[in-house]
Amino acid sequence: MTDANGKAVEAFIYNGTTYVPIRAVSNAFGADIGYDRNTQTISIYDDFSEVAAVAHGMSNILTGYSEAMFVGLAYVTGGEQESIQNMMDNMQTSNANMQSTLKYLSSDDGYNTCIGLLDDAVAKYNSAIASFNTAAQTYERYVQNGSDYYADAFDTEFTSAYNAYNDAQNAITDFFYDYAMWRDV
Repeated sequence: MTDANGKAVEAFIYNGTTYVPIRAVSNAFGADIGYDRNTQTISIYDDFSEVAAVAHGMSNILTGYSEAMFVGLAYVTGGEQESIQNMMDNMQTSNANMQSTLKYLSSDDGYNTCIGLLDDAVAKYNSAIASFNTAAQTYERYVQNGSDYYADAFDTEFTSAYNAYNDAQNAITDFFYDYAMWRDV
């Protein structure tokens, strides 16, 4: 274990109590510490929890997009023609907020030591969002002219988006399995 300057530090026992260097132990578990001189209080910040919250948020956004696509699919297969644009607009807003969060956490100002754990999930999330947007555009063309061509095209795009959705959700699940389950040990 090392301190903030890279100097080796060790745990020690004093009057039957084991003392450990809090910074070294916290850093070993992916957490950071802060010190408030006014209150003489040490705080431990767990970047991993923030990243887990982001992963959960991405999963919820993907589910919202998926629900919009299923609404569109129901309209196509049921012969009804109704726009899903309002649903997509809401999801676009949620996605824009998520993109801002991801950008901030990856920046120097919001540097999060654990954000790299989500690289695969983020890539697949972005791919799924792009697929959902393509499917939604195709669906809106179907709504505008009602042709079988656009209904078939939407079905194809829907399948592609749904596969990308599954890939992204699986990557998020893998993140939780691979990196979060160790915390229960």
